[in-house]
Amino acid sequence: MKALTMLIGLFAATSALAAAPHTSDGMLVDEHGMTLYVFDGKGTPDTKACEGDCDRNFPPALAAPGDKPSGDLTLKPAPNGGSQWAFRGKPLHRGLMDKKPGDRAGDGLNEVWHSVRPR
Repeated sequence: MKALTMLIGLFAATSALAAAPHTSDGMLVDEHGMTLYVFDGKGTPDTKACEGDCDRNFPPALAAPGDKPSGDLTLKPAPNGGSQWAFRGKPLHRGLMDKKPGDRAGDGLNEVWHSVRPR
C-alpha cells in the first residue's frame, strides 16, 4: 500500500509539469488543451478571489525542468520551488472547474480571473 501511495504521489507531481503553453482557438491552453488563466486582482489571490483554496482551485501552470521561455511566455519561481509559466509577466494557472478542453468556467470569476487571449 505504501508503494501505491508513493506511485500516486509521483504521478500527481509529474502530471503537474507541462509542456509549454500554446494557443488554440484564440486561447492560451496547456498541453491537454485546457484553458489557462491569469489573476488580475490587486495583490495575491486569496480565498475570496479563488472561491476557496487557491492552490487547489487555480493551481499554477508548472514548467518542466529544461523548459525555456519564448516571446510573451516567460518563467517565474513557483511555490513548489520549480518554475511556473507566465504570460507577459503574469503567472499562469489552470482552472480546476474546467472539465474538458475549451471549458472556461473560471473566466471572469469574481472579476479577477481571466482566460488569456494572446494578440
